[in-house]
Amino acid sequence: MPNKKVKMMTITIIYRRTETQIEKPVDLTVSKLLNQMNLLPEANLVIRKGELLTEHELIKDGDIIKIVPVISGGQL
Repeated sequence: MPNKKVKMMTITIIYRRTETQIEKPVDLTVSKLLNQMNLLPEANLVIRKGELLTEHELIKDGDIIKIVPVISGGQL
């Protein structure tokens, strides 16, 4: 079998005031990224260039992705 080389991209993740540069495959979606980070999509907002991303959106090479935990509370 031929050796299939996976194309990689570099992205920057900002999570809880920490900025980390990582390499991931080019087919990375928001959902896959959160899963790999052991984060629940319903408990985190994912933002690129000031715009909220959905779980199905592709992350692009060079993206700076900010992950913001959702804070809820209070009484009804």
